[in-house]
Amino acid sequence: MLKNSYLYQSFVNTYGAEVLAKYCFESELVDIPHTEMFLEVDAGMWVVFTQETESIDLTFHEDFLDNYSPVDKIASNYLEFVTDSINSDYSPFVNNLDEMLIESVEEFVEKEISLTFKQRMRLIWDLILGKKINISKY
Repeated sequence: MLKNSYLYQSFVNTYGAEVLAKYCFESELVDIPHTEMFLEVDAGMWVVFTQETESIDLTFHEDFLDNYSPVDKIASNYLEFVTDSINSDYSPFVNNLDEMLIESVEEFVEKEISLTFKQRMRLIWDLILGKKINISKY
């Protein structure tokens, strides 16, 4: 069985066999099933695990697009994210945000608010009526 299988998404190859696959944004070590060994995978490669034969295959992104299709919406969104990341030269592991951006994001973090009974009732009534809610007025 594949370790960390929750990191993989379901795809179907051109022969109709379901596989688990993930894209490596950075080089990483992948566990080889039924061994205590690891395979080093370079950045930009897809790791494809076939459950029937319990084998690991590595493929380039273009080859992956030609030979595999997503099984469900989650896999489709994952494939779209990977494709967009490749096209925009984005890596989710690169964290180069400056302090100004971080400070501006902190303003949008959810904060707990205390409402009186009257304010809660007004908020509930506005929600029932479908009004746009501006929490700062409560």
